[in-house]
Amino acid sequence: MRFRALKFFPTKHEKLIVIAIVAFCGGTIVGLLPGMDGKTVMAAVGTLVTAFAGAFFAFRLNERREAVKSEQSELGAANRAIFSLIRAYNYIAGYHKQYLAPFKGRPEAFIAIRPSIGNPNPDFKIDFDAISFLIPQGKVEILGELSEFEEVFSSFVELVRTRNHVHANIVQPAMEAAGAVDGGDIYLNEIEKALGDRLAATMRTLTEDLIETAEKGEKQSEHLIESLSEIMRDLYPGRTVIAMEKSNK
Repeated sequence: MRFRALKFFPTKHEKLIVIAIVAFCGGTIVGLLPGMDGKTVMAAVGTLVTAFAGAFFAFRLNERREAVKSEQSELGAANRAIFSLIRAYNYIAGYHKQYLAPFKGRPEAFIAIRPSIGNPNPDFKIDFDAISFLIPQGKVEILGELSEFEEVFSSFVELVRTRNHVHANIVQPAMEAAGAVDGGDIYLNEIEKALGDRLAATMRTLTEDLIETAEKGEKQSEHLIESLSEIMRDLYPGRTVIAMEKSNK
């Protein structure tokens, strides 16, 4: 078992303040000693010691208050970031499960994946100023990962929006003009003939990029949630830190 010696002065700042107060008190006593009797000296010393103690402990109390305030601010900022990441994860994972997964690996996926419904502009943004306290803690790497994920999420949202538009406003009218019936049997060569080489290639590219970005975003957001939660639990053990629990269903 290792023991660590307790420090009377936790910081250099406190030490300097105490030295200054002691020096002032000592100088005052020395200056007054020649013209004072013993009782007066003792009374003066007692007054100065009391003043010193009051000032010192007031300083320590204020410092503790500031430390608590800083802790609450940092925990709040980190929890908000984790909550935003959980929302982003749920958005990507939900879309992936509902629209992409059923057609993964199938050649008709580029046309079979229907336009999505719901919020086309999900809000996601990390307040990097609020979590900049991680920099002096040596956690710069996760800030870079968070910045990268912001770009991934933005790309995912844009891909969904673009593919929805092309599918609903260009592909579906082209299919209807070619006589395709929704829910009816249609072959890939007929689809490509109805769409034309250029539109078919565009839909394939959009769909492949969307699947790749969704898979990357889902894994990346889950990793960041776990990493940031772990960092905050290490920095503030015993404090409340948001974590994500995934359903097995």
